[in-house]
Amino acid sequence: MKDACVVRRRDVGKVLSLSATRWHPILRQLGIIARNRKRTGIIATEEQDNAALWHQIANHDEDFSHQISARIVQFAKQHGASILVFEHLGNLKPEQGKYSRRGNSKRAFWMKGRIFRYCKYKAWNEGIITSRVNPRTTSRECACCHANVIRSAQGTPQQGYTMGAPLVICPACGMRGNADRNASIVIGQRLVSRYQEKPRTPLARQTEDPRGSGVVICQDAKEDGEPSLPPTGQADRQGHGTAHGKKRRMGAPSPRIATQLRLFTE
Repeated sequence: MKDACVVRRRDVGKVLSLSATRWHPILRQLGIIARNRKRTGIIATEEQDNAALWHQIANHDEDFSHQISARIVQFAKQHGASILVFEHLGNLKPEQGKYSRRGNSKRAFWMKGRIFRYCKYKAWNEGIITSRVNPRTTSRECACCHANVIRSAQGTPQQGYTMGAPLVICPACGMRGNADRNASIVIGQRLVSRYQEKPRTPLARQTEDPRGSGVVICQDAKEDGEPSLPPTGQADRQGHGTAHGKKRRMGAPSPRIATQLRLFTE
């Protein structure tokens, strides 16, 4: 993961990229690990090989996750957003291929999960809530007419669907634009349709009062703490991108959280 893309509601997207020089140390460390494994040819069972290098890579990944999540929340706050919507990417599997390709896929999936968890608690501290939607065909669907799009790169034939290509064209309505921006709009539309098509489901488990009063008690109201905080790690201690200051408890009301979902239409 070399950058993070955040798009505006307008026609022009804004990409927030991390410096490529911060990505190079990870690639260099992964190369050293691969050469060490090739040289020995044997990996001890139940023992971490190249432990020091893996520890450095984990610290880099943690730092990246905090930086990206902090910038996403900062961007949302600057534009007055009241909710962040993510794809629910819980069942991703690494693609087949060489060891390096599979390893990069695994680490990318882990970082996506971290970024969501860190965005969740950082956004909560800024009065913004988070939600996730079904990721199925979000990149293949036109945000204007919901037909299948053509995805390609500039200067290549405009036909078929090329994974990772930056441009999309809808043959049905003629929409042209950035592929990430189009997918982002579809993700937001899915959250809106969820609220419009069926009643809102409770976000927390509910139990009856043990005293037999018949009153339904929200499980989260009994708990102190913030929503789904990630486990404490070396990079979590007030590092770059972490939330500072006094934290609100989950059960405490916040006047900053909007009572209604703010919807933006194109």
